[in-house]
Formats: sequence, C-alpha cells, structure tokens
Amino acid sequence: MNTEQSNLPRHPIRVVARRTGLTPAVLRAWEKRYRVVEPSRTEGGQRLYSDDDVLRLALLHRAVEEGRSISQVAPLTTDELQELVHEDEVERRNGGIASPTAASSATDVLERALEAVDRMDPAGLERRLTRGALAFPIPTVIDDIVVPLLARIGDAWETGRLGPAHEHLASVVIRRFLEWMLGAVDVGGGAQVLVAATPAKERHELGALLSAVSGAAEGWKGFYLGADLPAEEIVSAALRLEAEVVALSCVDPKTALALPEEIRKIRGLLPPDVHLLLGGPVAVASEGIDEEEGVEVLGSFQELRERLRELGGGG
Repeated sequence: MNTEQSNLPRHPIRVVARRTGLTPAVLRAWEKRYRVVEPSRTEGGQRLYSDDDVLRLALLHRAVEEGRSISQVAPLTTDELQELVHEDEVERRNGGIASPTAASSATDVLERALEAVDRMDPAGLERRLTRGALAFPIPTVIDDIVVPLLARIGDAWETGRLGPAHEHLASVVIRRFLEWMLGAVDVGGGAQVLVAATPAKERHELGALLSAVSGAAEGWKGFYLGADLPAEEIVSAALRLEAEVVALSCVDPKTALALPEEIRKIRGLLPPDVHLLLGGPVAVASEGIDEEEGVEVLGSFQELRERLRELGGGG
C-alpha cells in the first residue's frame, strides 16, 4: 500500500476500536486531550481514520500497556513509537534484559545527548532526552541526565570546544523538553502549589524550570512563571495561584550584588506562611541571604525535593 492510500480516511471508530484494542471512549479522550491523531469527519459528523492513524493508535496502546503513561508517549512520532515498542518486545523475549539499542543507563543517555549537541542535531537531542524520561524516574532524569548535560555543555562552551550556537540550540531543546515533562506529570487534584521563576535581571531560566519539574516529581503542582521577573510580579502570581512555595533560581554572577535586596523585597511582600526557597550557585555563594528569616538556600535539586517532601507535597 502506498503512502497516499495509507492516509485515506476510511475506518469508522468501531473498526479502529477492534483493530487497536482501545475503546471508543478512550479514543475520544486521547484525541481531545493529547491530539494523538486528527481523524476526518463525514458529513454526519462521524469520525473516519486512516491506516496511518490506526497504526499510530495501536502503537500507543502497546506502549501504554508496557506501563508508560499516554501523556509521556503521545508527543512521540510514529517512527519513534515503533522503535520503542520494538525494544519492549526484544526486552520481553530476552527475559527482561534490555536490548542493545535501548538506553542501558542514564549515563548512556547523557553521552548520546552530548553527541547530539556536538552534531547540532536538535531532533536527536530531544529524542534522547524523551527516551530517558520514558526509561527513568524524574529525579534520575534531573540529577543524572539534565544537570550533568548542562554542566558539560557549559564547560565545553567555556573552553571553546562548543560555540555559542551549540549552547543556544541545546538550551532551546532542553527548555522544550522540561516544559513537556512538567506538563506530562499528572499530580491530581488537591496538590500543593509551587511556583518557580528567576528574579529580576536573571535570564538563565533552566534552573527554575528544573525546580518546577522537581516539585512535580514530589507531588506538587508546579508552575513555571518565567525568567527576569520583578519582585511584585513573582509575589502577585504566587498569591493568585495560592502557592505554598516560591522557588527561585539564581545563576548569573552579574546579579550577585543586587540579589540580596531583591530577595528581601520578595520575602517582605510574601505572606509569612509561604516558603521562599533559593537555589543556584549565586544564591549559595551570596553572604547573608540564608540568614534572612523565611528564606532557605538549597544546594541541589535533591535537597529541593527533600525539602518539599518535608513540607508535605501532594497533600
């Protein structure tokens, strides 16, 4: 069958349900929430699916049956889904031993991601990161893949082995990947709220995004507000979202002198029962910040997760 024929919309939802093993209710829900396929409609409003749609839905079903959530696998292309499902089948035939093409460790994902950065291959980088997110828990992805990846890219940029274009390209992909991770975590209703941002003049945003994802990993509803926000905007958003925690990332040395005053301003505007947590090398190195009442400086994302656990995430 040629490509044109495979794209012809000709299968009603009953046929698709039988061929994929998905109920019509699940099909409609996946289409509405995740846009996994976009079927055509008859004049009477009935859905019609192509062969390509049926293949993609069947692959999604098989991936979900292996234990993955639909929110994780929905962004993958059909080719990536086929590769993922094939690896699952090989692993199952091998009695649980991972196939040679599967990510055998977080270090393997990291090295392959670095190779993609070196080649300036954004699709390859995003594919490696996504596969890592499907294979490992969020803390492992953060601590053993993303944070070391950013550090290695930074070191290579400083030594001149990678140029600014490499760094910018990687940052765009990593930002998109982290936003996907944040949106993919379903913490359910009643979760406590964490808002993450960077203070005024701080434009390095990935630390704040990682803080929001770390919160989601601990059962918090994480909101990423953006970079370079004035104190009033951070506090206004925290109040509107009824946040229990405000997490700020402080990375750029050029902000070090102004940071203590900015933190005092934010702390003064926040209600006393809202926790203000700071991270990043500038916050850690800044004298006096951690002596402010109601301000905590944390040295890693692991420390952040531990503190959120103490504060009762997911309650």
